[in-house]
Amino acid sequence: MAYRRTLLILQPTPFCNIDCSYCYLPSRMSTKRMDLKVVKKIAEEVFSSSFISKPVDFLWHLGEPLALPISFYEDAFTLIKEINKEYFVEYSLTFQTNAMLLNESWIDLIKRHQVNIGVSIDGPAFLHDKKRVDRKNRGTHAQVMNGVRLLQANGIPFGVIAVITNDSLNYANEICDFFLDNNIYNIGFNIDEMDGINKSSTFRDVEAGLYKSFIKTLFDRSVASKGLFKIREFWVNIRPFTVDIQNPFNTTNNPFAILNFDCHGNYSTFCPELIGVEDLQYNNFIMGNIVTDGLAAIRSSPLFLRMHEEIQVGVNSCRDNCDYWSFCGGGAPSNKYFENGSFSSTETIACKYQKQIVVDVLAEHFEKQFAIEV
Repeated sequence: MAYRRTLLILQPTPFCNIDCSYCYLPSRMSTKRMDLKVVKKIAEEVFSSSFISKPVDFLWHLGEPLALPISFYEDAFTLIKEINKEYFVEYSLTFQTNAMLLNESWIDLIKRHQVNIGVSIDGPAFLHDKKRVDRKNRGTHAQVMNGVRLLQANGIPFGVIAVITNDSLNYANEICDFFLDNNIYNIGFNIDEMDGINKSSTFRDVEAGLYKSFIKTLFDRSVASKGLFKIREFWVNIRPFTVDIQNPFNTTNNPFAILNFDCHGNYSTFCPELIGVEDLQYNNFIMGNIVTDGLAAIRSSPLFLRMHEEIQVGVNSCRDNCDYWSFCGGGAPSNKYFENGSFSSTETIACKYQKQIVVDVLAEHFEKQFAIEV
């Protein structure tokens, strides 16, 4: 890559209008919201920074962003645009949303400001409605699909994040049928990870062969679509099969590739799953505040320096001991911390299923395709 983008993850509000059982975020009932002075300071500091790679992506996430009024984003987007007249930095805007609150007014905002959209939906209703429920434990699938159809009717492209649990693994074809039948073609699959306040994963006791069969079906369906059905797990892992990669770049364990800002302006780097977590040992993973400290202070933050050192120990150990190094680049620190209790640890449930097994499926395909003997 000629350059790498910096991902800015902003929490406009911790509040979410639903209550997914696997969600890692605390404070989902809180109606606090990001002040525009925080938005202003983020834009000024990031655009002018000498150590942040450009372009930058503003991802509004870590809660349901559409729970705030449209006027907030009208003001925030205008403010970002005005500040950037001094710096001329390429940037983009993205909502990660459950799509339930979409209406024509939101569509107008999205079009005018060219906002990218990611939608969270876990496949067909019988799977989605088991975990993605409202606070009365009612399924949300029908409302999400109303939002999806509104995006489609207005010609607004979107990607999907689907969380899979052990309940999903016997229904690979049904999941693919659902997405294809509904003209949804760009999908990433996450397992229900142990992150934040979600202290368990249904994958702790999943037999690896069952998950591999699930992934193999997804891969076969993607291949059969002749490029139409794009699944993130496959295209992000293709390159190491074609190029010898000695130093893979993992955004979650490289400092400043991701910057996270909570609604108060507290910031961190590395994984966004650490936002809002209470941990006295690590100062709740707060490395500074954008308003009171500025952004450059993160580089001398004792917490940043400590975490960076611990994370690098784990990354180095992965590099020296793991056959999947060129595909993974050392794993996600949040997975290591929440699963193993240490940033300096190595293998996790998340990397076993979301990386190793996916790579094995791809390797077997290429070995068969090109009659490679191993």
